[in-house]
Amino acid sequence: MHKSVKNVQFDKESVLSNDPWSYVELWLKREKHNDALPFWIQARRFSDAAKSMPTEAAPLPLYYSFLNCTKALLLVAGQNHGDTHGVAGSRPSSAKSALSNEAVSFQTGGVLAALCAYFGDTAGGAKYTLKDLLWNLPFIHRAFCLTFPSSPELFIPIEEACYVSRDDTSEAWFQARIVNRYADMRRLRNLPDSFEIFSDTGGTFVRRKKRFKWYRGRKNNQEKAAAAKRLTTYHSTTRRVVVPISGKRDLWYLKKSQSSNPLASRHTLAIVFASMHRLSELSRYDPKGFSRHLDGSANWLITEFIEHAPSQFLDQISSEITGLEFWRPGTRA
Repeated sequence: MHKSVKNVQFDKESVLSNDPWSYVELWLKREKHNDALPFWIQARRFSDAAKSMPTEAAPLPLYYSFLNCTKALLLVAGQNHGDTHGVAGSRPSSAKSALSNEAVSFQTGGVLAALCAYFGDTAGGAKYTLKDLLWNLPFIHRAFCLTFPSSPELFIPIEEACYVSRDDTSEAWFQARIVNRYADMRRLRNLPDSFEIFSDTGGTFVRRKKRFKWYRGRKNNQEKAAAAKRLTTYHSTTRRVVVPISGKRDLWYLKKSQSSNPLASRHTLAIVFASMHRLSELSRYDPKGFSRHLDGSANWLITEFIEHAPSQFLDQISSEITGLEFWRPGTRA
């Protein structure tokens, strides 16, 4: 499985580096993306500045880091975007400080709209709560479920996630093994309609119903390139619900389909972007309101998000820009 969604270089080796910032900067220089380079460099400066700031101040530089990283991606991809941020937050003046009262609107233009369009999504007119946004992030999902015990789990842990093909046909598909302690029907309810469960040697597996055409035997370069293009298209749609947590060993999850979840198919980068934007608004314009959040029942969840979002966002957007996967030295892929 590959962390990049659209710009996927399946045939390239992973990058072993403790510093994706430096690698992507050098990659942008090497590939002559001179328009994207200043945004990337400044994004790093914002990220570095946030490390020395307390929790109540960090969202502002972190959001601008995410904003400039996203602009770099859009410029590399040739995706048009406006000058506005493309997202706005609000809370009724009479409402208490609760994540469910923090509204986040995806607008029709601007950087977030362009990021959604890059992934093949629409953005205009969508409105969510900050609670729902954070619910849809796998890297803080444990903290979310402990903060809101009545909220159902959204993510099923999977292993051996890969694309396989039949020996006797050119048919290929995505499949993965479900982690054993989650392999019971109670926990496997609400799978996406496009997936099915099956048992095989070694455990319980899940696979995508839709297939794509691979190639068999000897083929010329043109036929192989066409098959690779079909794989890339199939992969980009699979990655709507197959999501990672980046780390020394990447963890993969299948996202459940919950009727109560309005963000079911939104990509992680767009959700992180919008979430940090709302926290940056609170940090800048409503510090008292933000302080009430940090003193309330969701303080650990918010703190976990602010702490872990930068590394998750950096790893995944670095893969999206370069098409490569990033691993720390000493990690076996």
